Amino acid sequence: MEFARTRTRRREIGLIPLIDVAMFLLIFFMVAGTIEKFELLPVTPPHAASGKLVDEGHMVILMGTHEELVLDDELVTPEQLEKRVAEQIEANPNKVITLKADENIPAVRMIAVMDQLKRAGARNLSVATQSDKADAAH
Repeated sequence: MEFARTRTRRREIGLIPLIDVAMFLLIFFMVAGTIEKFELLPVTPPHAASGKLVDEGHMVILMGTHEELVLDDELVTPEQLEKRVAEQIEANPNKVITLKADENIPAVRMIAVMDQLKRAGARNLSVATQSDKADAAH
């Protein structure tokens, strides 16, 4: 007597539930994660008792503790800084430039960079500081 072989049907793994789970995880981590602006140089500006806040949409130049210069998230030499600032000032003469220097930078070095910016044609220059009022709130 011969038995008929029953063919076992292979179950297919559904692709749609896998895509649903992947999308759910993607959306979860996008919502739950914190979004921070990454700065190439960690800079701690000096404190100021008064002053006004400047919109971050302007050109920002960072000076690190070892006197590194960063413009538009790119490390530049002092010569490159003057050239690139001059190009941007030529395109927009009223552009506001914010110098964000570390509090440990010698004032002489910061003034030298400010002189470079003036030679490049900068008319609207501001220096970023930390507000003492903000520190008191924390």
